[in-house]
This record gives sequence, C-alpha cells and structure tokens, in this order.
Amino acid sequence: MTTRQNIYFIGIGGTAMAGAAVMARQLGFHVSGSDANVYPPTSDTLKNERINYHEGYDAAHLELLPTPDLIVLGNAISRGNAELEEALNRRLPIVSLPQFFADHIIRARQSLVVSGTHGKTTTTSLVAHALRHNGVDTGFMIGGICENFPRGSDVGTADMFVIEGDEYDTSIFDKRSKFLSYRPTRVLLNNIEFDHADIFADLAAVEQTFANLVKIIPANGLLVANADNPSCQKLMRNAFARVITFGESNAADYRLLAYETGEKSRIRFLKHGKEEILVSPLYGKHNALNTLAALALVENELPETRQMQSALDTFLGVRRRLQIRHENQHSTVLEDFAHHPTAIRANLETLRALYPQRRLVVLIEPRSNTMVRNIFQRELAEALALADVAIIDKIYRAEKYGDSERLDLKVLASDLSAQNTETAFLPETNRAAFVVERLQPNDVVCFMTNGSFGGLIAETVDRLKTL
Repeated sequence: MTTRQNIYFIGIGGTAMAGAAVMARQLGFHVSGSDANVYPPTSDTLKNERINYHEGYDAAHLELLPTPDLIVLGNAISRGNAELEEALNRRLPIVSLPQFFADHIIRARQSLVVSGTHGKTTTTSLVAHALRHNGVDTGFMIGGICENFPRGSDVGTADMFVIEGDEYDTSIFDKRSKFLSYRPTRVLLNNIEFDHADIFADLAAVEQTFANLVKIIPANGLLVANADNPSCQKLMRNAFARVITFGESNAADYRLLAYETGEKSRIRFLKHGKEEILVSPLYGKHNALNTLAALALVENELPETRQMQSALDTFLGVRRRLQIRHENQHSTVLEDFAHHPTAIRANLETLRALYPQRRLVVLIEPRSNTMVRNIFQRELAEALALADVAIIDKIYRAEKYGDSERLDLKVLASDLSAQNTETAFLPETNRAAFVVERLQPNDVVCFMTNGSFGGLIAETVDRLKTL
C-alpha cells in the first residue's frame, strides 16, 4: 500500500470526487475534504461512509493536523480558491481526480472505459451490474446513482475496473480529457457528437480527443464501437486493438434487428451472426443499443446471452434517467437528466411509445454548457416539439453568455408554437402551483435538466400527492 495516509479532496461534493473519496477510504487512507455546496445523494454517501468534510473553502482547513500527504483537486476548482492557493503556497502534492484513479485505483488492473456523448452512465451501470451479478467482483466508478448499488463506486477485488469515461477536461492544470488518464484496456465508443461547447470548438475537436483515447488502447485490448455513428466509424479504423461493432448496420457484430416496447422491452439481435433475444427493463431503442454495447464489452466474461439476461432481470436502472418520481391514476411524473438535444429527442420518443394516448408535458431547464448556447437552437426545438406542452425555465447563469451565443428562449418558444406545441415560461415564484394548475387528468409530466430545477420537482410531486 502507498505510504501516503492523509488525502484531502478539494471539491469533494462532486459525484466522482465523492466516489473517489469512498474508494480511498476503502483502501485504508484517512480521508477528508471540503466543498461549497454538498447535497444529496452525495452528502448522504459521505455521511454513510463517515467521511468528514468542511462546508466552504478556507485556507485554515489545511493548517489543521494531520497535514495532507496528497491533495486531490476537483475539475471545478479554479485559481483564487482559498484552499488551492494555500496548497500551492505550501507546495503540497496535488493531483487531479483522474490521476488519482490511475495511480491508486486502476493501477495495473484491466480498465474498461465506457465513453461517448450519450448513454455513459446507464451503460457503465449495466456493465458493472452484469459482471457482479455473474460473480465477477469488478471495481467500478459510475457518474450517477445505479439503484443496484449502495453507492456509485467501489474498489472491488477482481483484476478489473469499470469506469465512466468523461471527455471533459481534467483539471485547472491539465486540459486533456479525463478518460486519457484511465489506462484503458477496453474502450466502448457508444456514440460521438458535438458537445461541451465551452471546451471544444467543433466536432473535429471532439473527435480528436476520442482519437487520442483509441490510440492508447493496447494491441491485446478491445475497442467496441458504434457501427452507425460516422465519427466512431472513422476512429475505429485506426485502432491497434481488436474491434467489435454494434448497431443497426448490416455489418455490425452485434446487430439490432428489432425492438419492441411493452411492459418490458424485447430486443432481437444478431450476435456474431446468430440470432438472440434479450428482455430488458430499459425502454427506448437507444437503451437497446446500450445493452448490445455492454454485452459486446464483456463477451469474454459473459459469453452466454443468458448471463446478460439474468443480469437484466435484476437491473434496477439509474436514478434520473426517465425515473418515475410519482404515479397514480391522475398523473405520471418523471425526471430525466437532459444535457443535449439528441438525448432529449430519444427520451421523448420513448415516452411517446410508452404512453401513446396521453398528453405529454415537458419542463426544460437549459443548464448544461451545450444547452445554454444557441449551437443547437433548431435541434432543441425539434426535440421538444415531440411534447404537447413545453414549459421553459430561465437559462442557468445566463449572464455568463453573450447575446450572440446564448440560447434564445423567445425564438425557442416561437418555433415550438409553430409546430403546435403549447409553450409557457416558468415564473420566478409560485412555480409548483403554476405547473400543477396547467396539468390535466392523465398527463405524463417529464422534468428535463442536468441540475435540480431549484427543488421544483419535489415541490410539484408533493402538491400532486395532495390532490
């Protein structure tokens, strides 16, 4: 075991940072940290693991004994942070979160990196659950809450670690994508689109960082790539490792033939030319493809399709991915982690298939660094037009973006009205009452945000429960 004993996490409230803190504690380190705003489920995870942390940042925290042997710096932390400045002044050893994973968690283990613009959290969760369900005690790090696990991370005992591979930058001092630190043995390229407009100039820049990931897969490793995605098709040609493909393409090794929605989803596919069937609790064609990608990634460990079926029979899904928050004879309320128009379209198409005769009301909070910009102004309107009613919240931290680059909410509303979608803007006050007053019996209501809507979802559910 490393000789370092005391690790301090600056920005411990992030999902991945809290997960790393939990694993550091599992490895025997003394763990502490700080953050400005820590809220559930992260705060619950830290409390359950008895990890102490400071609310707010203060240089005095680093003056307390024991002096940290290592500082792990979250990628949301920037210069001017009191604790970062103190650590720099005292020349304390500082590493990024991905480097901590590489040095202390992954090390020489097989590293299964699940990457792509969409579907990372669900697919990582399914891979980790499928392996563990079938007796492989893999370690894992998931950027969300999989309902099968008590927390989003675990060291595990197997010579294998499954990690959600984020293409976002690493830290203030390392602008490479996080997944480049994860020493991949196997990589899943689920799909590639333009995203993270705050750090990537265009699709070519996004493709380049994924190309760098493909370059470092060892020759005895594996690349699983989406045969339907043009960017994935381009990048997989340069892989030194074996390549397995999935998709609807005739050439795909795991080829989706048909997908049917009912109480559960029925996935009919070819596995290396042999027809197979899986029944899944996950809805949507995108999740059928996620399932085939997961199956391809672990085909060495789970060579029989029945092994994946057994895992799907017990898979409880991922929180905030079309998660039902409330349901009775009057209405159904769901929450979805919306960060990109493509994902919004896929999930609204899924809801249309699940509830074909019911009115669909969507509430959208433009919050991600891509969604708050006008790059996908047209695509967002086309996706939201699948709803009968769209209620639009204000842009999160709109002052950060100039008029020329910010999403135009008035244009969005006008485009939606032109496509016969009823629109409204969410007010600053009495928000839950505003929503409930506009609902009709038997409505399906979906809150779409990668944030929290300022507590609006829980407030709306509480009001509906009293009706």
